[in-house]
Amino acid sequence: MISQNTSDKLIGSRIKEIFKSAETVADLHGCITSPRGNNFRLQLLQAAGVSLSEEAIEQLRAASGINEYRRHLNMLLKFGLLQVEEDEAGWFYIRTDLGEKGVNALREMERRIGKEAADVIYETSLGPNSIRLFLRVYGNKREADWDQLQLRYTPAEIGRLSIFLPRVIEEISAIDRLNEADLLVYRDDGYVYMQPTKARGFYKYLQTLLEIVTSNPE
Repeated sequence: MISQNTSDKLIGSRIKEIFKSAETVADLHGCITSPRGNNFRLQLLQAAGVSLSEEAIEQLRAASGINEYRRHLNMLLKFGLLQVEEDEAGWFYIRTDLGEKGVNALREMERRIGKEAADVIYETSLGPNSIRLFLRVYGNKREADWDQLQLRYTPAEIGRLSIFLPRVIEEISAIDRLNEADLLVYRDDGYVYMQPTKARGFYKYLQTLLEIVTSNPE
């Protein structure tokens, strides 16, 4: 378990809130960015900007090549991103305000850091430990490397920031995931770099995910 003391040492109330809710935030991130079935959940969420019938969902399922859609649909319902309504034609699904916020969060991050960089993040499995370590590094006070306009760390510094994780294997895994996502990059010069623009875009995205999970009545 992550100790209360670890989150208390973080700078910034919002960073602390995301840190404490990292498991739920990571679940929501995984829900809306899952690459399965050609990003089937995101397709559902985007398509549900208007009334989406079961027949329309079945058509999306067939086009995506997945075996069934009910589990994916339930994930979006669980996070309050979709809701079920009824009219004279029958039952349908439609995107909620929280679902709209989720779609806009992705679009905003893509606008801030570029679609290609955002896709790298989406394709990486970022669990709660990776998100917590990102917040630890992001909230760490230090001088920038003004020659390269990046934040530069030694591997030992990153190791000290990850020491809150209970096992070394979890530290290594969290660092590796952030490296895969290009949020914390190991380079040939022996240093680890974080690009401020990319980090800020991801942090703003995490803020919106926190707003969604804290607003969801489930």
